[in-house]
Amino acid sequence: MNSLTAFFIGLPNAGKSTLFNALTGRSRKVSNYSGITTDLAQAQMQIADKSVSIIDLPGITSLSPLSPDEAVTISSLFHCYPNIEANLIFFVIDLKRLTPSLALCLEVLEQFPDQVIALINKDDEGELGPQQMDFFAEKLRCPIVCLSSLNQESKVLKAALSNVLSSENFKRASKVLTPKSIQIISADSLPFLSALTNLEGKPIFEVEKEEDQVFNKLLKNTQQAREIMVKGLSQTRRAFSHKIDAILLNSWLGPLIFFAIFLFIFTALFSWATPFMDGIDNLIGALSGALAPMISNSMLQSLIVDGIIGGVGGVVIFLPQIMILFFLLSLLEQSGYIARASLITDKVMSFFGLSGKAFLPYLSGFACSIPGIMAARTIADKKERLVTMITLPLITCSARLPVYILIVGTFIPERSVFGFLNLQGLSFFFLYFLGPVSALIMAKVFRLSLYKGEASNFVMDLPDYQRPRLKAALRHSFQKGMGFLKKAGTIILMLSLVIWLLSTFPRTNPEFTADLNEAQAKALNLENSALGRIGKTIEPALRPIGLDWKMGVGLLISLGARELFVSALGTIYALGEVGEESDTLKERLQQEKNELGEPRYSIATAWSILLFFVFSLQCTSTLAILKKETNGWRVPILAFSYLFALGYGASFIAYQVLHS
Repeated sequence: MNSLTAFFIGLPNAGKSTLFNALTGRSRKVSNYSGITTDLAQAQMQIADKSVSIIDLPGITSLSPLSPDEAVTISSLFHCYPNIEANLIFFVIDLKRLTPSLALCLEVLEQFPDQVIALINKDDEGELGPQQMDFFAEKLRCPIVCLSSLNQESKVLKAALSNVLSSENFKRASKVLTPKSIQIISADSLPFLSALTNLEGKPIFEVEKEEDQVFNKLLKNTQQAREIMVKGLSQTRRAFSHKIDAILLNSWLGPLIFFAIFLFIFTALFSWATPFMDGIDNLIGALSGALAPMISNSMLQSLIVDGIIGGVGGVVIFLPQIMILFFLLSLLEQSGYIARASLITDKVMSFFGLSGKAFLPYLSGFACSIPGIMAARTIADKKERLVTMITLPLITCSARLPVYILIVGTFIPERSVFGFLNLQGLSFFFLYFLGPVSALIMAKVFRLSLYKGEASNFVMDLPDYQRPRLKAALRHSFQKGMGFLKKAGTIILMLSLVIWLLSTFPRTNPEFTADLNEAQAKALNLENSALGRIGKTIEPALRPIGLDWKMGVGLLISLGARELFVSALGTIYALGEVGEESDTLKERLQQEKNELGEPRYSIATAWSILLFFVFSLQCTSTLAILKKETNGWRVPILAFSYLFALGYGASFIAYQVLHS
């Protein structure tokens, strides 16, 4: 048979997705902690003369799922999804967690005795020899391949799989997987199994709530796994990890180191990125200055210079800071520190009604709320999962970065604090952690009201520390940067054109602008445009928080995506402000005057805007994924409503206090 379909399964953080990426060339999110993969991914590859479709599945700890992400894997194994049928299973054994890996492998082999290939991963030091490999193969009675997803190239991995698939001993991968029916499962699995049926609509599980039988079965597999366990494997790395943990997980030093690490990251965002941002800014200014004289038609000139370059360019300038942030976070994730951070925060989170397991979705939320909400599938308790999802939009996602950088860089003075800290970096640090702290406070409120309950127990395997790979961190940073540019070149470009049209038409009667200079005429045209009229309509609601109609239009447009706030201002102020063509958006905001000739925007205005963005839910994609994950509009409406109230209330208090 020249065409096969294979599942990748194993414990969480066994290296399945890393192998999947190495073999298929894909860029699935990976890290050195569990809970990253919560859905399935499929890709094609060639192994010898066979075309193999590989399906990467979320990690499981047994065939009795205890969370929605584990149910995805069990559903796939037991034919609950149409058009997903596999011929074989690549079971990834984690050499660093050999006993639980072998126990799970034995359980899978009991269901699929003829179609499993065991891949022993993380043999980074070459600890296993031929004699030990033969011992494994004899005890498990399935083909064994030893590899290292970190150290081996894709061609080496493919060659190893090609050898085992081509061997005379393995000719069993032609038929579709035919699992038996599991007769004994844990009662805790019932919420995730109630809807699982095979393609014929028949239940795939015969449930017996005999916990002793479940425990005895698990104990039997674990004892058998320990008998198979090879003695004498190196424990050097584990001992090294324990020594580091003695410092990083210390009850006093741990939290201090945690805050020091993240304070360094956010301070670096400003200091490291400044030269690159200045270069991009100068390039955009030079491009505008060069194109303007070349375009004789004033309307076309305004479209290209003010609409496109002013809108998209105002967002692209923040690319260096986004890439630096994700480069540094990738180094932390690869090292294994992030898993420790979840333990450091577990005691704090349990006070607010969440377990340390909610830390991982929160962490994903720093990149984007959408994968964070999906990562909440790893939380077994339904109420805790819902609270995690509706508080997760408070986590400071990357879409807020351009807004924070623009407002902080424009209105917060660039000066030193205590001689070594940057005031802008401190402000950024405060904003970044105000969101998570607020998320915990709101979680406590919900756990005492709508979703009453206590934090569930949190158990997590701590991965060994490993040396971060600069290549992987650079690739992750590059991918985030390209994703940001893609958004700037598509969604933000289209919205910039829409904003330009709305801010240009309808045109003011020339009779009213005849006696005005060019800048005054532009300002009057903008105020009488469709965008100006929308802004004027909502301006009364904005005055209590210190904003005018231009900022209001930016807030309104940012409901589509937060980055659009900067793009909207870039277009609006290119049309309506006095200044040279090379003036940046920051300078235009600083030059804005009110009717009395005084600066329109102040520190009070800046913090009003910043706090609104900290709290409010300005992302339609987040609302859509909340609807999908909760099967209805009740939760999205609740999330949008309470977050808008928090945002407006915080802005009102900040402006009224600082302005007085």
